[in-house]
Amino acid sequence: MKQSFGKSQLAVPFWLGPLLFMTVVGLYFLVRSDGYWAEADSAAFTRYIRDFIDKGKVVPNPDMVDVYPNGYAYQAISTFVVSMTGLKVENLQQWIYPLVATIVVLPAWIAYRELTGSNPGATLATLLLLTQPEFLFVILRSSHEKFTRMLMLLCLFLLFRSLSRSRPLRGVSIYTGLFYFTIFACMASNYILATSFIFALVLVYLLGWIIEKLKPHLKVWNHNLANHLRYIIPVCLGLTCIFTFFIYPPARHNFGVAQNTWNLIENLFLNVRAQTADVFVAYDYTIFGWLNLPTYFILSIANWIMLVVSLAIWLQQGWSWIRHSGAPKSQMAWVLWLFYAAFAIQEVMAAVSDASGALTSNLQLRLFPSFSMIAVAMIGAAWADWQPLRSKRIISLGLTGALFGISIVSVLKATNEPLLSNKWNFYHPDEILALKWGDAHLNHAEVWTEFDERLTTSYTTEIGDPINRFTSSVTPNTRNLLLSTITRLRSSRIHQPLPVPPDALQVYDNGMAQLYHLRPSTPYQR
Repeated sequence: MKQSFGKSQLAVPFWLGPLLFMTVVGLYFLVRSDGYWAEADSAAFTRYIRDFIDKGKVVPNPDMVDVYPNGYAYQAISTFVVSMTGLKVENLQQWIYPLVATIVVLPAWIAYRELTGSNPGATLATLLLLTQPEFLFVILRSSHEKFTRMLMLLCLFLLFRSLSRSRPLRGVSIYTGLFYFTIFACMASNYILATSFIFALVLVYLLGWIIEKLKPHLKVWNHNLANHLRYIIPVCLGLTCIFTFFIYPPARHNFGVAQNTWNLIENLFLNVRAQTADVFVAYDYTIFGWLNLPTYFILSIANWIMLVVSLAIWLQQGWSWIRHSGAPKSQMAWVLWLFYAAFAIQEVMAAVSDASGALTSNLQLRLFPSFSMIAVAMIGAAWADWQPLRSKRIISLGLTGALFGISIVSVLKATNEPLLSNKWNFYHPDEILALKWGDAHLNHAEVWTEFDERLTTSYTTEIGDPINRFTSSVTPNTRNLLLSTITRLRSSRIHQPLPVPPDALQVYDNGMAQLYHLRPSTPYQR
């Protein structure tokens, strides 16, 4: 007697592929460095978590010094995990959180399933998102972004679900209430990215209203969205005020940043004598962070493909709907088109902010993952709608092969592969051992550790804040210098001479790392 199996018993979940891919990437990230890795933001959050645990308060310092100004959720979650498991903070940051990056897969898939109306389209969009090196980098490292991005994707899913006209009022109310809860959680994770999402909602509403006035035939597609956003946006703005002024006062810091940004942007456009030498300082990493520019562009190929293809789809749809009075195929197609425009506008505004020198970080790069989340949905939706007459199987196999190749180079970029990158994030335990010895035996001295913050962030992550001052620049006060095998290799890679003179005194050596003390050149030096 033959045993039959139902189709549902044999069906493989469409989201399983992206989940396995992200798991493999997380394991590769850990194995490549044996778990000995660190970077600036992860090290900063390690310090925030330790303060959170030590003080037991959402705002550990009343004077708000050394407090993360953009949220407390990541520190709170980490404190809960440490308390429940007994893990050390550094082990949680270095070993557990890179694997937790898989947390974004399911929210991404269900959001894209709602947008594209197709399982294959949702799977393709999710895989494309995970091959965006900038997005992959921020969710692999141990910062708030893996949770923030997950919450943003959930916000998209709940918003799209609540827009359905066929859903009963009770269902719409439930999804809308969950949306408010999730956007507040996103705010607690990162205030800037949450307000960026709310600003995108405002732009979606304004763009829809303007286009509706210009092209009345699109009113039928925009009416439901406009009515929905008309009460969602004020509630979100109210939640922002409650969070800023009553729940987490450090977030008020962003008002000062916004004022300074506006002043500098005004100076950029109105002051003809403004100095422009530092306009593109934020982009120096493109030039100095990799072996050469061709390497950078090859590793960034996923970004360029996503930008070109998604923009072409967006322009084609806009031309058809606005110029030729066509109609979107569904409500979700119209909503997706508006969201793409909203996040693209924010990218342009971020580029202007970076050019003004308002922020020391690259705001355009930090907002790019938000744009990517929408752009890959645009491609996934187009793929779900595309029905080639012939050779669909061959095209699918070719797309799979291309996606595989792109994913490899994207992972190499996201993990700062040392063979290609000049920005090394790994370290050897003996380097930390040497710094620990120096920190215990030196008296508030200045120690040169490396050409950048590589070992400073590593020490902060594994040990904590040093007693002495660790620096990446040599000054007249720098009397102690650390050299290691990795530092010597890096010196050769970036063509920077080692700052240790031949007559320096070697005071410590563990085989991998040596600590040197400069000979006194005046009677007042030690």
